[in-house]
Amino acid sequence: MTVVTRVAGSVAATMLVVGLAAAPATGERADFGRTTARSGTLHRGCHDYRYDYRVTPPTDDWALETFLRDPRRERIASGMFLSDSDPAHLRSHFRVCRYSTRPGTFTVRALLHWYTATGDEHQIWLEPTRFRLRRP
Repeated sequence: MTVVTRVAGSVAATMLVVGLAAAPATGERADFGRTTARSGTLHRGCHDYRYDYRVTPPTDDWALETFLRDPRRERIASGMFLSDSDPAHLRSHFRVCRYSTRPGTFTVRALLHWYTATGDEHQIWLEPTRFRLRRP
């Protein structure tokens, strides 16, 4: 798993890229998985904020990318999970720093990729998860 955090207005990108260009985009679907996150408090400084994912792809060879958008709709964090090293259901976290974002509604987007035995790649966006972080 790789987590990317927004630090002092810039995004430190450490993300595994999984051949996105070859896969056709499709609509959002809930039956391939979901993400969940609880509302809470946006604490002073940098803290981890928990979220869960559960995927049910048609094959056992899959990758999941997660993206966190802040109330301004800016991408501030991301994660990467692979079937070779991660389970189909996991609790993870995004690291968020209060000085580089603001309280409000945050959105988790997740892009699921799966691969067939013939090497074909498929992808689908899971339904977004929204949660609120308020000032203390």
